Amino acid sequence: MPDAALPPEPTIALVLGGGGPVGIAWLAGLAQGLQAAGIDLSRAGRIIGTSAGAVVGTAIAARADLSTLLRPRPAPAEPPAHDYGPLLEIASLLRAVDTDRELVLQRVGELALGAETGDPAAHLERIGSLVDFADWPDHDLVVTSIDIGSGELHAWTRGDKATLVQALAASTAVPGVFPPIEIGGRHYIDGGVRSTINADLAAGYDAVVILEPLAHVYPRTKADRGLDAREISIGPDDITVAAFGPDLFAEAALGPAYESGLRQAVPAATELREFWPTA
Repeated sequence: MPDAALPPEPTIALVLGGGGPVGIAWLAGLAQGLQAAGIDLSRAGRIIGTSAGAVVGTAIAARADLSTLLRPRPAPAEPPAHDYGPLLEIASLLRAVDTDRELVLQRVGELALGAETGDPAAHLERIGSLVDFADWPDHDLVVTSIDIGSGELHAWTRGDKATLVQALAASTAVPGVFPPIEIGGRHYIDGGVRSTINADLAAGYDAVVILEPLAHVYPRTKADRGLDAREISIGPDDITVAAFGPDLFAEAALGPAYESGLRQAVPAATELREFWPTA
């Protein structure tokens, strides 16, 4: 009697959320630790990255050495002075509820465009150095940003008009902190102002794994709820939250955040091993 057909492997989407440089360090440590435990995150069918998660997602998709994301980067000769007026108004708008979200994001984009946040070329250079100015990897990689003109989400992919560095710079263009990025005559800002994870882009997959650096700070949006899939979410535990500290841009927190990611990879691997594909 022939053997019964084996069930197909589940289709898996990997979602990586925003969290600034500290979030990049934690995600890199988590992914590195999972790799050491036999969980190769690059085997996900789709990788969706927002802001910090877009940078790490790119490194995972390209099978790059994740530890290189912690290399010291040269500081700009004159860091731009932040314009705190627009920044405070942006923060207030993003906390608003029961409003037309796309109109809110349009206003956030207008404020970001008018804020004194430095030269976009400097941000492109900074983000490009993180990924060695690579081209799009041969993978279903999705990088999120917001179109200032429409307030709508734009999900960049390999076949789109943006270079990888442009897409990553747009996705990490925190409004009021970094300048909007112009691509094809339109301006884009951080996809995290819509959602820190944008998990709805994983619709249609059997399983969705969400690595969420800011799970302890921001609640899920409507876009992130109701996925018809098995969902596993991994966020910072109490020790990691303490390692992050209050400043997601603090250089002193990068090493502790990375080590926390390595530590959290141990229990995470146990949870993922049940269904994660193996070579």
